[in-house]
Amino acid sequence: MYDILGILAAFLVLGIFISKKIDFGIAMISATAVLLLFLNPTPEAIRWLYDILLERETINLVAIIVLIGSIGFLYRDSKQINRIIEELRTAVPDSRAVVAAIPAIFGLMPLPGGALVSAPMIDEEGDRLGLEGVDKAFINWWFRHIWFFIYPLGLGMILAAGITGVNIYKIALFNIPIFIVHLIVGIHFGLGGIEREKHSPDGIPDFMLLLYDFLPIILALMLNIIFNIPLVITLSVAVIILLFQNRERYGLGDTKRLLNEGISKNLMLAAVGIMLFKGTIERAEALVPVIEILEGRVPLLAVVIISAFALGLLLGHLPAAVGVGIPVLLPMLPVVNTQIVAMVFIFILMGYIISPIHLCIVLTVEYFKTNMARFYRKAAPSIAVLVIGIFIWFLITGTFSLF
Repeated sequence: MYDILGILAAFLVLGIFISKKIDFGIAMISATAVLLLFLNPTPEAIRWLYDILLERETINLVAIIVLIGSIGFLYRDSKQINRIIEELRTAVPDSRAVVAAIPAIFGLMPLPGGALVSAPMIDEEGDRLGLEGVDKAFINWWFRHIWFFIYPLGLGMILAAGITGVNIYKIALFNIPIFIVHLIVGIHFGLGGIEREKHSPDGIPDFMLLLYDFLPIILALMLNIIFNIPLVITLSVAVIILLFQNRERYGLGDTKRLLNEGISKNLMLAAVGIMLFKGTIERAEALVPVIEILEGRVPLLAVVIISAFALGLLLGHLPAAVGVGIPVLLPMLPVVNTQIVAMVFIFILMGYIISPIHLCIVLTVEYFKTNMARFYRKAAPSIAVLVIGIFIWFLITGTFSLF
């Protein structure tokens, strides 16, 4: 019972800190401290923390997250992302495709509240198509998150793979059908009722230039997939390529600013906090009493699905929900394989995507001057169809039968 109280107290502290908009890394470390006070208030706990910090898994994960944050910063700071948007407008004559592609491209960048960056561009394209504010908000939100199901450089998926040890590319491949459903649903409900409008591109499409601008991300993934070079190395190569591509903008005098602004201390602290929380739960075997209570009383599948979804919904922050949820649910899983890890990740992701405290929703609704009720009425059919598609996929693949 004391262990259960410790877990509940840790989650309570985490929830309070997040609601007060306190940095997530500090919130995670504070929740870990509460866990230790309940589970192991002895000098041995200090040794636990020390060992967790020095584990290769922790160091590797922190480095990857910091590098991805740096790549996103360089794309934005150098204005290379804006150039990609302009190249897209030149290459794609249909404004409907452009208005969907803009948030999708920004979705590749790990930027909290990044929907606000793409919103002005969608506003401009949406005006050409005669869209209302709620339609623009839906498109900005839905297509921004389209990659999250399959993107190997997404922080949520990296955490899910890193914590469980399941190959990240296997998770991504398994999720492709759900990604396709998400895309089709977005096209139907987001773009289906919009009259097609062709615009006259300025200039000749330069697909090689578009490929050049995406080269850092493409190369990082290819080197990792084909040659099995660690992501830490390939992402470092991506940073170097980005700096080279923008060598006229950055010089030695910019080194201090790039280090200060390009390396996110908050992301680094968040990654450390997540690993400390995970490691503490594992070492204290804190979930053994929870499993004993639930065993035989509630179907395990229902417990896992509802818990995963609730964590995403309540936290409204994908790395947070994955970083907290998977360590909590891991001991309950009948087996840790690609299917089950993908399932847990998907239900956490769904809770996060529709969470009313999800920063992208809050900022998008505010920017386009609509309201939450109207936004959710617009989004409800899409969410319902996607959830049905998800359940069908897990039934077809036999994932549910593993419980």
